[in-house]
Amino acid sequence: MPLTQVANASLYSFLNGTKFMENVSCLAVMHFHYRHRCEMATKILDCRYITNFFNYYVMMYCYFKIDNKITEIAVMLLFALIYCVFLCILYVSVNNYFTPTLKIAALKMRVNEYVAGVVLVGVANSTPDLLVNLSPARLEGLTFNIAMANALTIICLSGGAVCFIRPFRMNGHSIFRDLLFLLLIVELVRFFMIDTALKPWIKGAMILSIYPIYLIINIVDLILLRYAIRKLQKDIEVLRQSPSSRKHDLILTEKIVRLNNLQQDDEIQILESKLYRKRTYNAGFFVTPKPLIHHKEVNVETNRTILHSKANPKNLFLFSEFLQAINPIDSERWYLSGTCARILHILKAPVNLMLQLVLPLVDYQMVKHGWSKMLNCLQIVLTPFVIVALIETTMAHKYAEWYYIPQFRKAIWSLLVTMPLAIVVFVHSRTDIPPFYHSGYCVLTLTTVIIFFWICAWEMDALISIIGVVFDLAPSYMSITFNAVSAATADFIAYAHLAKHGYGKMAFGAIIGGSVYSLVVNVGIEFVLEKKLNSRGQVILYGDEGVTIYIFLVITITTTLWWCLTFNFVARRSAGLFMWSIFILFLIYTTAIEFQWVHGFQDNVQIRPTP
Repeated sequence: MPLTQVANASLYSFLNGTKFMENVSCLAVMHFHYRHRCEMATKILDCRYITNFFNYYVMMYCYFKIDNKITEIAVMLLFALIYCVFLCILYVSVNNYFTPTLKIAALKMRVNEYVAGVVLVGVANSTPDLLVNLSPARLEGLTFNIAMANALTIICLSGGAVCFIRPFRMNGHSIFRDLLFLLLIVELVRFFMIDTALKPWIKGAMILSIYPIYLIINIVDLILLRYAIRKLQKDIEVLRQSPSSRKHDLILTEKIVRLNNLQQDDEIQILESKLYRKRTYNAGFFVTPKPLIHHKEVNVETNRTILHSKANPKNLFLFSEFLQAINPIDSERWYLSGTCARILHILKAPVNLMLQLVLPLVDYQMVKHGWSKMLNCLQIVLTPFVIVALIETTMAHKYAEWYYIPQFRKAIWSLLVTMPLAIVVFVHSRTDIPPFYHSGYCVLTLTTVIIFFWICAWEMDALISIIGVVFDLAPSYMSITFNAVSAATADFIAYAHLAKHGYGKMAFGAIIGGSVYSLVVNVGIEFVLEKKLNSRGQVILYGDEGVTIYIFLVITITTTLWWCLTFNFVARRSAGLFMWSIFILFLIYTTAIEFQWVHGFQDNVQIRPTP
């Protein structure tokens, strides 16, 4: 129902019309008079589903009792602070737990850096946004619009940041192939939107089948890369044993250079990333910085066994190690920080403490790989309990005024398994060396972090939508601009962290691979579920803003291919600034359309005046 009709609805219709309550959007609450908003926020069914752990509408109009615009804007500032808290949770989770765990997973899977980005990082980062898209919060949104806007935002913002932060040589053929894959998916979806011969579920199945094909191509490419490396090594060995000549030496040199390039594309290492000081030479803002000190490879086994001695007791420094592990402020960082940085450490301390208790830390760069016997045994019990309780609470949808009532019925049953397991681990393990199954904690860490991402993304999306409606911005405009930026925040933090610490190939692979995954799965599921159908029985995926997003996305893909070829697949700071410029132009143009300063690219129905 249009918001203008909602605003003009009679008192009787909106208080007593059951059909009205079932069909009206919760965003319409803020188009009523202030004295009716509390009652509407509690009666409209949609308000219980588009929000998650906190019903912000009830909080605003029943708890804070907003009755004027100034108070409403003041509450928006409070919501902005709440948004910053969720952003802090994402930042700490990504930097301290998520990226170290993904590096270990990539090392265990024996894939190269680029494939690790495509398969692990891209999928892990895109899954929370997929869950948000399937939630009632995005029920009114157009899936293809949102998926294209998210892809455009991630490629421009995150891709620009990766190129800007640190120079690196890309996997040229892989980048080119995957960008063309992304363009193929966009064009295929646009074709399916026009085609009426196939049923929607068949179109969805065809689109969903693209991603397994995409993964198979990446894996086969990695196999062929390693086959080429082995073949070159054999050829070089034969040439070194052959008589020397000018032609022979040229061929040998070419093969050695080619082998070195292929080996750089194949390797993945755990690199030292503890950086407090600036280690690059800067000749200016627009000049690509050159690293003065290169990251060293970490000796994983040495870090694991450095404190181990058979003469030590099994529980040496048990309690002091536990207290040090849960200390929310790192003493070394505190000592090296200035006043402003210390204030930030203090503000982040509550979030750090919460995450340290719940998220197991597995980091090959740390002494003992981050193992703390008492804390890790506690997390065997606490982490599954928290995961099950969060999921159960989300599914129950039981509110106590403006917040969810925590549900623990199913979570308590997890204690039957986790408590005996924690006791076994405590008896078996030592404090001075992690057990051989310590890497198994990675599964627990990744699962918990993805659930935290999902919850934070949902809450942040709801907050951004409410702030947009308060300032009279259209939901369709918010979904492709501010909501898209908000959804890409976790991705941006993760990719910037990887690039800063020498994993540029992994970050760029994740940017493109995650965009492919997001487009395929979101659009494919929308076709299969057939939730939004038009009069011809076709799935509605596209809105008026879709043409604008499509044009900017195609411009982004083609220009990225262009500068990759121009720079010989070497990421440069100017490329990052160029990608940011495209996104700024997109924001300016969509904002101009929103305020009706310019016309969008969509077709307008021409109305001829009657004679």
